[in-house]
Amino acid sequence: MQRRIKWRGFSGASLKCASLLSTVVSFNVACGAADAGTEQAAALEQADSQAPNPLPLSQIPVPQPTGGNIVNAAAAVRLGKALFWDIQVGGDGQTACASCHFRSGADNRLTNTMNPGPNGTFNSGGVTGPGQTWNGTSIAQNADDIIGSQGVVGSVFSGVDANANNAADICSPDQTSPFFANRRVTGRNAPSVIGAVFFRDNFWDGRANHRFNGKNPFGNTGNNSDGNFVDMDNASLASQSVGPPNNPVEMSCLGRAFNGTNSLASKMLQRVPLGKQAVSSADSVLGALANPSGNGLTVSYATLVNDAFGTTQGANAQAQFSSFWGQAVQAYEATLIPDQTPFDKFLAGDSSAMTSNQKAGWTAFKGDGGNPGDRSCFSCHAGSELSDASVGYVAAHGTLNVDGGDQGFHNIGVRPTADDLGRGATGPNGVKWSVSNSNFDRGAFKTPSLRN
Repeated sequence: MQRRIKWRGFSGASLKCASLLSTVVSFNVACGAADAGTEQAAALEQADSQAPNPLPLSQIPVPQPTGGNIVNAAAAVRLGKALFWDIQVGGDGQTACASCHFRSGADNRLTNTMNPGPNGTFNSGGVTGPGQTWNGTSIAQNADDIIGSQGVVGSVFSGVDANANNAADICSPDQTSPFFANRRVTGRNAPSVIGAVFFRDNFWDGRANHRFNGKNPFGNTGNNSDGNFVDMDNASLASQSVGPPNNPVEMSCLGRAFNGTNSLASKMLQRVPLGKQAVSSADSVLGALANPSGNGLTVSYATLVNDAFGTTQGANAQAQFSSFWGQAVQAYEATLIPDQTPFDKFLAGDSSAMTSNQKAGWTAFKGDGGNPGDRSCFSCHAGSELSDASVGYVAAHGTLNVDGGDQGFHNIGVRPTADDLGRGATGPNGVKWSVSNSNFDRGAFKTPSLRN
């Protein structure tokens, strides 16, 4: 789940957009409206300016997955939270999903988080090589450096350590350029998992399909060569969650399998959940299971799986761990709903919930640049979810943008298109992520929600 952080060379109409987190901040960004027909853009402009305030997010139904095999939803949330936060998942025994999603669901680290981009040269913010600390300034002019997310040191998987007290796998070094003995860095920055359940497809390029096959992120598309354990809908978070754990940049030594013997499944089923971490007895989900005299939980992963999926299905945990993992992590992440904000109180009718500056920012957010064909921030950051990539927006407006590309994906000029094709790129079997196959999906990325 990553997206490049870099702003330069905007093209198209300039829009005043606002970040509705705890305050409203205005900045200029292009949403590619110049690529749409003038009549379409004008119609959208008029609709945006006349649009009523959206409902508070608490009144928007959370998309519910179908086709899975969870038998106890609360137990699935417990299993999902344990897996999400457990550093034993990493091939180095130190990296969890939460390592890149711990700060408001996202990653704000500065050390060892620069990817040198296609040219392989570090040249921004005081960083001249791998493992260094970015000074937080903008990316250098004409540089292709990227602030990504910190992963693991390159290595090749040999096996799971038979000693369950050891969190790290048995791996051999694979310390290749440009990171060598330092932790590798992804080519996009990890977005927030907060509110991510509302997106129809996940990852920045949408390759985490809304249909979950139980094995990989690719649903029932031509990029799935592994078959299905399940066929779930509204399940892109499950699809997303099975991507990083065995990725040799993000979390794993190269070559580790998800299921079967000598796999991530066999590793985690042998280990105490969160066995290297203290769990607070006050934790709203896992507190009742916290070990009062040490690290981890007082139950096993096998017990957590059986509670969530039943003992009959639980007997196949090692063989179908990826399916259980995806469904459980989605169940947990679906509880991370940012619907108690001042903005939501304002939308519910409490005019005192936002300051006068924030209200002015919201008015500007829904307005436009005043020129024919301009679109507002609300054109893309639409609805209560503040994104046109949501399940609800796609259901209401269809699967295509006004430009004919996939709904909710836009090329706003953040990167040269050739650097990262985004939605227009192809998967492992040469099939594009883009469903429309539109040229407008080249360099297009999912509209973020602006909520955390």
